[in-house]
Amino acid sequence: MSSVIIVSLAAAVILVIGGGLVMYMSSLVKNAYELKVQISADIDARLGKMAEDLDKKSRWIKRDLIEEIEKIKVALETENGRKFEALALPLNNSLEGINAQVRRDRAEWSAAIERDRLLIAQLESQIDALRGDLKSPSSPSGSAPAQEPIPLGDPSAAVSTVAPAAPAQSDPRTMSQFLPDLGRKR
Repeated sequence: MSSVIIVSLAAAVILVIGGGLVMYMSSLVKNAYELKVQISADIDARLGKMAEDLDKKSRWIKRDLIEEIEKIKVALETENGRKFEALALPLNNSLEGINAQVRRDRAEWSAAIERDRLLIAQLESQIDALRGDLKSPSSPSGSAPAQEPIPLGDPSAAVSTVAPAAPAQSDPRTMSQFLPDLGRKR
C-alpha cells in the first residue's frame, strides 16, 4: 500500500506540477497573445499617425509646389509678354512705315493718274479738233489751223490755254509730226 501511496503522491505531484506548468504556459501564451495584440494596435496606431503626417506633409508639399508653379507660370507669362512686345515693336514700326509709304505712293499714283487723265483728255480734244479741221472745207491758203501741242509734263498748262497755230510744213497725217512728244521719255 505504501508503494501505491507513493506512486499516487508522485502522480499527484506530477499532476500538480504539470497542471501548474500548463497553467503557467497558458498564462504565458495569453500574455504573448495580449502583447501581440497590443503591439499590433500600437503599430497600427503609429502607422495611422505616420500616414496622417505623410498626408499633411504631402498636402503642404503639393500646395507649395502649386504656389511655385503659379509663380513660375506668372513669371513666364510676363516674360513672354515682354519678349512678344519687344519683338512686335519693330515689326509694328516697320508695318506703320510701310503703311505710310503705301499711302504716299497711293497719293503719288493718284496724282499721276489724274495728270495722265488730263493729258489724255487734252490729247483727245486736240485729236478731235484736228479731225474736225481735216473734215471741214479747206481754207483759201490750203492749210487748216491746228492747235499747238502743250508739253506733256505740265497738266495745268493743258487745262489753262490752248492756242491755235498753223503748221506750215507738217502733214498731220504722219504720227511723228502729229504727236511729237509722245514717244520721248522724260
